[in-house]
Amino acid sequence: MRNDINETKDKITPVCLHLELKDDYLSDYQKRMLRRYGESRMGESITRDIFIPSDMPLHNLHYAIQKLFGWQNSHLRNFYLPEDVYNKLTGGTVKGWSNLVGILFQPPSEAEDDIFWDDDYQKGSISTWLKKKYTGPYSYGGIMEHPEIAKQDIQELLDRFKMLEVRESLTDYMERSKQDKNDEVRIIRRAPLVELTLEEMNSSLVIESGTESLLERLEVNKVIAAQGENIDSKELFPVTRELIYNYDFGDNWIVTITKHKDCDDLLKQNIIDEYELEEAKDTVLNKYKPVCINKDGISVLDDVGGLSGFADFLGTIYEGEDKEESADARAWARSLGWSSRKVSNKMML
Repeated sequence: MRNDINETKDKITPVCLHLELKDDYLSDYQKRMLRRYGESRMGESITRDIFIPSDMPLHNLHYAIQKLFGWQNSHLRNFYLPEDVYNKLTGGTVKGWSNLVGILFQPPSEAEDDIFWDDDYQKGSISTWLKKKYTGPYSYGGIMEHPEIAKQDIQELLDRFKMLEVRESLTDYMERSKQDKNDEVRIIRRAPLVELTLEEMNSSLVIESGTESLLERLEVNKVIAAQGENIDSKELFPVTRELIYNYDFGDNWIVTITKHKDCDDLLKQNIIDEYELEEAKDTVLNKYKPVCINKDGISVLDDVGGLSGFADFLGTIYEGEDKEESADARAWARSLGWSSRKVSNKMML
């Protein structure tokens, strides 16, 4: 089943996004490595400013993010909302969440085969393969995200647990177990799943895919409001001024995504000029693809331990006293497609 979601091309407009890869727990040493060798101006993050076609879904933005930051699409990922936005939308209840499954959130039985329905890379250039994925026209072929199927899936979950033993939270249990390590988790009450809070459900039931992941068929431009733009409480979309992308749940790379109202701030800071701006917009409209207009920081790589690990990696290859270790680290990084060479904005995507 295919769900075409592209608008007619004459309705497409360029949308400007700011992407920030950040780790709030970088040490002073790691920040210094990012400034000195990672070309990060402040040493606290790596950022990209891009234009995308207004009908680009989250699914295709994922592939663009992979290319922009130097990853190779080799780990799990998801898009989710800031905690306060998520709590406001769901009311912190199973009922509030379940009402938005298939509209905003992925169904509880979202299978990896469905999420990765078009992850068909086998050999050749990963960059060329990624480019095909983030270039329009766009369509979404996952089955589970179809509204009717997603609604059926969440209803099956609610029907399966018409009565559930509600366990105490892990926090409460850990606090009690300090006094008695042999104490078992307490059952607080029995109630239908649909009547529980999300905290109660998560304490009592394991949903492997979680409840926060957004539908990847949703269009980025409809989900995010521009900075300073009002969000109408009577309308569901846009839902947030900030979107979060999490890649590789082990390394836990976090990219925060916001939308520029316009590019005046980039023009005022002389980050981009009028000609470059118009050229970028023309690329989006005529080549039906995103384009990078500004970057701060070099590309990272997979399996390096997140941004902090990448900073340590830079320290090893540039300032490491063990030359053999430095050479091995460089060789390993090259095997993953990493290069320290400078890449122009135009060649980022």
